[in-house]
Amino acid sequence: MSGLLVPLGIGRGDVVAAVGAGGKTSLLRALDAEAAALGWTVLLTSTTHMGPAREGEAVLFASDGVTDEVVRATVRDRGRATLYGRRVREDKLEGVAPERVDALAGAADLVLVEADGARQRSLKAPADHEPVVPRSSSLVIVLAGLDVIGTAVDGPLVHRPELVARLGGASSVTEDALVACLAHPRSYPRARAPGRRLAVFLNKAEDRAGGEAARRIAPRLCPPYDLVVAGSARGAAERLR
Repeated sequence: MSGLLVPLGIGRGDVVAAVGAGGKTSLLRALDAEAAALGWTVLLTSTTHMGPAREGEAVLFASDGVTDEVVRATVRDRGRATLYGRRVREDKLEGVAPERVDALAGAADLVLVEADGARQRSLKAPADHEPVVPRSSSLVIVLAGLDVIGTAVDGPLVHRPELVARLGGASSVTEDALVACLAHPRSYPRARAPGRRLAVFLNKAEDRAGGEAARRIAPRLCPPYDLVVAGSARGAAERLR
């Protein structure tokens, strides 16, 4: 396993929305770093909430009256920029409206969007109002952490357990339940749109057991997804389908 951009089929001009649970922020920051190392300009933002910026990042807040032109100029001058809506508290920052992302879709070689919330859990089924995917998104990546397999649906690794139980049809997260939760028409496949690719990232598949589980699961997710990758959201993945 090596890198993330190639396994996920990400290229210049993509607007990538990360949804689901189990490593969205880690994935987006790893994609940011990998793209920047290639000399791409990158805009990182969110339509929900995102953790605090890292030291040295060019950070902009919509609540300060930052215009789209200022965002574009910052990306041009600095190569990378992070756009937040406003500060909610010290460790949590609110995102921007999806329409703002659409307006900035061409502001960088790669636009990365955290478009869902999961309270740092490993598996989630979306409510009717979720995820908040901008129309301009060319790729939606649905994350799930494989450490959730074998745990209780009402345990600490599942967000919106009542929905996961309903879609997965079980009180514990088996491989069957995980597949059902991700592939159900009322789950993340609702994010499909003309010209948009849908991918699954099976995170936390670094060890042998995780890799074997990912290989069993991947064929069962295509369709409705276009591709499935597995590995570590911190920087290494392998395309399985």
